[in-house]
Amino acid sequence: MGVQLRTLEGRPHYVAPVVMLTVGVHAGSHGPVYYAAGVLADSAPLWNGRPVVAPPNNDHDRMAGDPEVFDGQRIGTLFNTGFDGRRLTAEAWIDAERVGRVAPRVRDALAAGRVLEVSTGMVGELADGAVANGAGYAVPVARLYPDHLAVLPGGVGACSIAAGCGLLRV
Repeated sequence: MGVQLRTLEGRPHYVAPVVMLTVGVHAGSHGPVYYAAGVLADSAPLWNGRPVVAPPNNDHDRMAGDPEVFDGQRIGTLFNTGFDGRRLTAEAWIDAERVGRVAPRVRDALAAGRVLEVSTGMVGELADGAVANGAGYAVPVARLYPDHLAVLPGGVGACSIAAGCGLLRV
């Protein structure tokens, strides 16, 4: 599935598939963290309605609930989030007018059908202990509290394109 043009709230939106996270170890802001299938599956319905943002200077550590971030960086909304047994997936509904103003590089990539890096903005409750991951040990996540999905045109997310994630990833 490529990009579709649909209407939401009376405005045109680019609807693009996104893989937000995959089962496994991803090195984020807390070092290597293990995301189990059950944790991703449990979080899936919590992502619906969360903002999609395009951070300036790849500043994807701020929460989208901040009015400045919501007003200045929001380009869309997540819907139809699901878990397929290995991947946390969704549809990113990107407001065509806002993305052109806030993040023209994202708009241009969508128009060209290019896969973009993403980063999940969330709070994770970490479990006690560690799990072996082939390159050492990682702390397992016990629960996720979603905040936003950041599109990183020019950055690399913890669950990168190489690791199977990304906007326009099918």
